Amino acid sequence: MSLLCAVCALRLTRWVCLYARAAAENIATAQALKEQGNAHFKAGDYPQAIAAYHQIFMYVHGYSEKTGGGQGFPGSTTKPVTPEQFAQIKELKLAHYCNLAMCLMKHGPNWPKARDNCSKALALDEKNVKALFRRGKCNAALANLDEAKEDFDRVLELQPDNKEAVRELHALKARFASHRKKEMKKFAGLFDKLQQDEANDPASLAVDPASSPGLRGGGASGSSGAGGSSGAGGSEQQGDDEDIGEPLGSPQTFEPSDVLYKSGGGFEVS
Repeated sequence: MSLLCAVCALRLTRWVCLYARAAAENIATAQALKEQGNAHFKAGDYPQAIAAYHQIFMYVHGYSEKTGGGQGFPGSTTKPVTPEQFAQIKELKLAHYCNLAMCLMKHGPNWPKARDNCSKALALDEKNVKALFRRGKCNAALANLDEAKEDFDRVLELQPDNKEAVRELHALKARFASHRKKEMKKFAGLFDKLQQDEANDPASLAVDPASSPGLRGGGASGSSGAGGSSGAGGSEQQGDDEDIGEPLGSPQTFEPSDVLYKSGGGFEVS
């Protein structure tokens, strides 16, 4: 059993070394692509820079840090690398997302896609100042003022002397004031319009007597005051008429019959 374990350990070590050698080559290729992208970016050739930065991910995707927890066996979905290599891969991934975001902010610009790349970078490193600042710029351009303020505030928490973040926050403060002023003006105009509509429509201000309990009560009291006794009498008469009710049928007319009453009592037929 010990010999079998030794053989398995030897095979695993060789397998890890093969992946490590491949990882080293991929890291070198990704680093070269990053430098190419930087050169294109400095020259203002943003499409070529985007193409170079985009290829970085193909060479640094699918790796995991080698640990003693059983990772690295054949059949796993990730390839184990040394902690040093894993740190290099993480930096290259951050460069891939952050530099792509910067290119997309310059070329187009494509603010939503640039913001998404910044968020992916922050998923790897939530304290990445470049990703936070660039996402704040994207949110400000997309009129997401609250989200932009949160990003710039976070930048200042990490770098209190970041003058660019201070400048962006001052600009946001002015935009907040302008937005608030526009909202107040819009609502003021809406209230003015409602008041003008009411003034131009007298019918809306008129009171319907039938719908006003006070006017109904006043009319009734006035009529009773003008003719109290006649009003009371009329009410009693109306009550009597209502008690009579409707006839059950048409009245029957009297017709003579052939049946005669005899004086001696009884009836006879003529």
